[in-house]
Order: sequence, then structure tokens, then C-alpha cells
Amino acid sequence: MRKMEKVVLAGKMLKGSILSKDWQSILTSAADFRYSQLGEISLVYPLPNGEGSLVVMDDIPYLTKEGSLAMVQKFFKTHRMMDYRLMKHTCRLLPALPSKKIPIVNAHFGLFPIETPENSVWLNPLSIVNVQAQSSDSLVELTSGLSLELPIHRKSLTSLASKAVYTFATYRQDYSAVLRTAGLPLDFVSLPDTPFGRLLERQALLQRWLLTPGRFFDRYKQLEHLQWFRSLREKDFDTLDD
Repeated sequence: MRKMEKVVLAGKMLKGSILSKDWQSILTSAADFRYSQLGEISLVYPLPNGEGSLVVMDDIPYLTKEGSLAMVQKFFKTHRMMDYRLMKHTCRLLPALPSKKIPIVNAHFGLFPIETPENSVWLNPLSIVNVQAQSSDSLVELTSGLSLELPIHRKSLTSLASKAVYTFATYRQDYSAVLRTAGLPLDFVSLPDTPFGRLLERQALLQRWLLTPGRFFDRYKQLEHLQWFRSLREKDFDTLDD
């Protein structure tokens, strides 16, 4: 396993699959990611050679051999969080939630893909400091100081981030110890005082609930139970007759 070193991300910029000096600096100094560790993930970025991903957790970069979606799924499964397959089905069954480029959330943070999930960059919307439009691309600055040039329009990125925050708020409302039916989405999510955080605060989607409290939880649990039931084999039922 690679030795852990202090890696400074501030001032570095990543651009697509171009193996720049900044990429090389990260690749040669980042530690291997351990799935048992807990923390807030701000970024999952496919490596330029297509053989793994860069993971930024708590502003520290790590490397993993898994692709971006596989990494996200493995991390959530390791810590017994949401199942992305069930998350997708749940969101598609509830009109208020995103049906494409679906995010994944837990009690502490959320991540959303900017493209097809399998090999996409995944971002934590609350880790974005600022987004600048550059022709058809966006220049994204993260709380770690790392910058990313991404192939997505600023408006589209803002929309995806808003949907991820709304989904995050829905999760936190439905999975709270006591279901709260009052309040607004932003009562359940603390947006950072950054240019992008203030932009999200003004988004129409986050001004009111479009979903009845508890529906997300109920639908996800129904699918979870159905998946469990289908996984049972005949011999599992045979033991009931012993």
C-alpha cells in the first residue's frame, strides 16, 4: 500500500483525460483509498488512463482501482448505506426526484454524476465553491482548492446540483428520528456561504417540497424488501418446515 503523504490540492487543476503535471503530482503522491474509512467525499474522478478513480475525502486525495460508479457503490455498500440500484428505481418512481443522472445520498453528504454514471465525474454539491462558464464547459472550484474543467454547461451543472441537494434534503427529512412534516427543503440542508452555495439557495426547486414527507422512505423500503424477498431460495423456505 502506498505511504500516506500530505498532498496539497489548492492551485491544481484537472482537465478531462489530459495527463497534466497536476495529474502526475496527484498520481505519484496520493495514498490508496481504504473503503473502511469514513468521511465526506467531495469528488470521484476517473483516472486519465481509465484504470481507476481519484477520490477526494475530507480534502485529501486517494486512489482506487474501481471506476467511479463502482467506487461509489462499493463505499456505500461497505458502510451499509443506500443501494444505488434501488436509489435509481425509487427516484424514477417519484416524479419530484431526478430520473436521469441520479444522485446518491446518505445522512451526511450526497454525490451526483455529471454524465452517464458508470464513468462520470461525481461531485458533492456542498463542496463546490464556485462555477464559471467557459464556452460549453464549466470551471469548477472545490473547497479543497482543486479546480476542474468539466464538459458540462454551468446551467446544467447548477440544475444537477440543485436536484442532488433536494434529494439530500428529502433523505434527511424521511430518515430523521421523528418525521417532520413542516419546513422547507433548505431547513434540512445547510448550504455553505460560497458563491455557488448562494446560487443554490435561490433555485426554485429548493423553495418548497414537491413530495409528501415519508414517500421516499416508504418506496425505497418497499423495493429493498422486494429485493430481499427475490434473493431467497427455495431451501430458505424449506427450513421453515423443519
